[in-house]
Amino acid sequence: MTEDTKKEALSHLAGYSSVMLATVDADGPRVRPVTLIDHDGAYWIETGTASAKVAQIRDNPKIELCLVFTEGENSGYVRLSGRAEIVKDAAMRERISSHTKFFADYWSSPDDPNFTLLRIMPTEVEYMRPKEMEAHMFDL
Repeated sequence: MTEDTKKEALSHLAGYSSVMLATVDADGPRVRPVTLIDHDGAYWIETGTASAKVAQIRDNPKIELCLVFTEGENSGYVRLSGRAEIVKDAAMRERISSHTKFFADYWSSPDDPNFTLLRIMPTEVEYMRPKEMEAHMFDL
């Protein structure tokens, strides 16, 4: 895997991306759409504190994210595996929430008890380009 391929794979996650987030529940995996935020050299998800995903991450921080993208009639994907961490640091909550264009649609402030900030810490990436039949794998 070349550095160019790694950069190409991660470029699909730049800015804001609608991705599928998988968490682990006692009964098995749970998948739902979320907005992944690429900011400040890291990946973030803003969500409601009472959401099932927050409870599942408290119990088991292992997660996967998958972004499917298209080029013409063909599709590819980027899949991240790793861990999610619930961020309590007030300065980081302020920094990420002030960057996010949709934050005020859901929460009153970074210290709103209904707001949870998740930091996504990927350890592995799988990348499949459109029109290819074999995925590229690399560690982060």
